[in-house]
Amino acid sequence: MINDKHEIMRLLIRAEKARKRVLQPHLANIGLTFGQGHVRILNTLLQKDGITQKELAELCHMDEASISRSLDKLSRSGYLERRPDPSSRRSFLICLTQEGLLEAEKVRALLAFVDDQLWAGISPEEMEIFAQYLEKICKNLENCSLPR
Repeated sequence: MINDKHEIMRLLIRAEKARKRVLQPHLANIGLTFGQGHVRILNTLLQKDGITQKELAELCHMDEASISRSLDKLSRSGYLERRPDPSSRRSFLICLTQEGLLEAEKVRALLAFVDDQLWAGISPEEMEIFAQYLEKICKNLENCSLPR
């Protein structure tokens, strides 16, 4: 039985590294980088297209500076475009292009396959318990402030 906090963190990191190892070669083939939020951005826009950069950053859990660099790269790749926001002269809406839509659908299928592999042999009840623990961890970290 694992009850060492450091071992649990090591396992979480190991799981994420294994996921990256599986996904990165496929993502590289379409010009995407795993650690720069490209997957999250395309997947989010597939669910909710035509949103502001600020809203997209919030949905992707990214800061606006990081997402701006990723949006620039995805725009240069032809996957998305910035359109003027009719409700605000200073704002743009981030939208998938036709090519971006096709790539986002490929990414979604790839993620679905990897998710099926990741959760193989884990019951819905176990997933629920795991999610509850992760939610507690997230809230603990979100409310954490280091002593000065």
